[in-house]
Amino acid sequence: MLIFPLKNQWYEKIKSGEKTIEYREVKPYWTKRFWHEGGSLTFDIISYDYEATKDVFPFPMICKLQLGYNPKTRLNAIIKKIEVVDGKDTDLHINKPVYAIHLTDVKEVIDEA
Repeated sequence: MLIFPLKNQWYEKIKSGEKTIEYREVKPYWTKRFWHEGGSLTFDIISYDYEATKDVFPFPMICKLQLGYNPKTRLNAIIKKIEVVDGKDTDLHINKPVYAIHLTDVKEVIDEA
């Protein structure tokens, strides 16, 4: 299962529904994590040719979004789509490609322990 540690600001915005897309820089780490969740390794990790491999990932994918590294404060969500976009106009504000991870069905997990 994919787990995304988040800073408080982004965790609260996703929880409230204000933010529905999580961004991660395109790097081999995330590429491998995405295809490992059920896709086949046809991803070109060097060139990040997303258009040639956009049907690799099975959707929907289930993920967890947690506040920092605290597994007791988390949200469950479904990833409905992953795109590669320019990072300049995202939360990351970087001049590099980033994964735009589209989330739906976000639900807070209440830990009974």
